[in-house]
Amino acid sequence: MFYLPDAVRAYRHMRWGTTRETYWKLSAETIFYFHKLEKGLCIPGQKRFFGADAAITLVSLLDRWRARSYSIDDPVYVGALECLRAYRSRLALTPPPVKLADGLKRRIDTCLADASSRPEFSTPMSAMQCTGAAETLQRLCIARRSVRAYRPEPVALSDVHDAIAIAQLSPSACNRQSWRVHAYQDRRQMDSLLALQNGNRGFGHLIPLLLIITAEANGFFDGSERNQPYIDAGLFTMTLLLSLQARGLSSCCLNWCVTDPTLDIKAHRLGRIPESEIIIMYLAVGYADDAALVPRSVRRDINSFLVVH
Repeated sequence: MFYLPDAVRAYRHMRWGTTRETYWKLSAETIFYFHKLEKGLCIPGQKRFFGADAAITLVSLLDRWRARSYSIDDPVYVGALECLRAYRSRLALTPPPVKLADGLKRRIDTCLADASSRPEFSTPMSAMQCTGAAETLQRLCIARRSVRAYRPEPVALSDVHDAIAIAQLSPSACNRQSWRVHAYQDRRQMDSLLALQNGNRGFGHLIPLLLIITAEANGFFDGSERNQPYIDAGLFTMTLLLSLQARGLSSCCLNWCVTDPTLDIKAHRLGRIPESEIIIMYLAVGYADDAALVPRSVRRDINSFLVVH
């Protein structure tokens, strides 16, 4: 009962080779292949030729992008072009085999012919060091607790937007960023959605802003990645929690462990969430009430879970 809906979703949406072309699917494939190239450009040690198949596939994906009239100002498209530009320059240092050279260079040059250089998207870049931030991070992590009492005032969506922009920097498999965020402020709609979740009793009616974190199944190439949506969206959500905290917004994670799969279907319908998106969790967001109390939430002793090999 629990697994069949997941299998159906994977069959319908986690198959790049056969599923319907969408922006999310095409952008995920594009990122997947250009990230292969930019990772190769960062490998230390003696330089060698690599990436011909990925480069050729990427050129084809960008052809499909233009054929579908998706925006050529989209960061994914521009980033892919700049990655190809960097890879093309690398070929002068590590020439491809003779039998590949002409065709590979010609296809890349044709793709780049009418594209202006965008230095702000150039790759790779120098690794950045961050010193002096440990204390700030510690304060944020100590202050972040699950808050269940909120002031009635509306949440400034501009602050949520800025927090999400920071959370976008979270790592994900091949940088595909499959997470999506649905925001709800209408009281009746929030109450209908919260009625499907079993962890908000006693305070759900106080939540001024409800976020539903999902993962787009079209961002994954097949069912072997079935666990990755939860990993990627979890990493994103943790960064989002800290980013909200840094902006004076409190939050409370509400797990999505429905015992009846039909409730998941109902949540998709009530929240106007596409079928291809996997609901990861609900997230309550608001300004903590002045009298709000939070659990201390004692942490385990580190030695109980740290295993040094």
